[in-house]
Amino acid sequence: MRLPPPDFVIAGAPKCGTTSVYATLQPHPQLFLSTVKEPHYFAYDLPRRREVETIKDYDRLFSEAQAGQLRGETSAHYLSSRDAIGAILERRPDARFIALVRNPLEMFVSWHNECLKALDEDERDPERAWALQGERAAGRRIPKLCKEPAFLQYRKICSLGAQVDSLFRLVPDGQRLVIVFDELQQAPRETYARIVRFLGVDDEGTRDFVRENVFARPKSALIARFVRFAFLSAGVKRVRIMLKPFLNGLGIRPMGWLIRHNLRNVAKPPLTAQFRRELETVFAPDVLLLERLLGQPLREMWSIADRAVPAGAAWSASSPAA
Repeated sequence: MRLPPPDFVIAGAPKCGTTSVYATLQPHPQLFLSTVKEPHYFAYDLPRRREVETIKDYDRLFSEAQAGQLRGETSAHYLSSRDAIGAILERRPDARFIALVRNPLEMFVSWHNECLKALDEDERDPERAWALQGERAAGRRIPKLCKEPAFLQYRKICSLGAQVDSLFRLVPDGQRLVIVFDELQQAPRETYARIVRFLGVDDEGTRDFVRENVFARPKSALIARFVRFAFLSAGVKRVRIMLKPFLNGLGIRPMGWLIRHNLRNVAKPPLTAQFRRELETVFAPDVLLLERLLGQPLREMWSIADRAVPAGAAWSASSPAA
């Protein structure tokens, strides 16, 4: 009897290329990616982010998979979730995990914009949003439409060294693969080959990753609010989960179409020199940890100044936000 899904998971992190990897792997004939891109079923500690809330609905996402296909899903907050990795391993001890990491300064700017785009955030200036973390951790200054206040704790979300360290402690070496975002852009052919080799499927010769999620914001706040209602309303979400496999099979993706056509590209906001130095100081110990875990010169790659790492620096995931 076949074991239940997932056979593999693209576990995060957000704004690190997860959508691009999902879209690039989706056409592979030996793979079946879930009909709901980010179910977040196993993120029990992020209840407002869970698109799928019952195991029956989760298994239904893979009902069209052929017998020989590996069944996988992408949920970008599994990596930061306290519960997700362990829960997946409890169901599938042999599950394989792909994680993607990125320069935390770039990730923060992109994630802040993503929160603005989704109406989780209402502070347009990234530096002021960063300064609000302490108040928001105490339950104050949370935007009314924010579906998950934990998403506004930018330091924790972007501290990928601590998250990968936890992944390494839980998942055996042969069942995990970490990809650096820069590799998707600079060596796409080699990176694709690494991913399919890790999954144990044929190399289709893909040379580039699908580009997804460009830096953008909504054209219409009204349409953005409608989309938010569709994602938060329990009744609407239930209907959407039931219909999505059928509609996708016909090539009909109304919500995806609406979201894409309500976006306009915008320029990334520049960071002041002073704020960049602050972010470097905050994230440098975590980058050092990630550098040691992956055996790659990430501080040099990401121009994280050595002066930002104090002698004997150690990282704690519970360190207070700056």
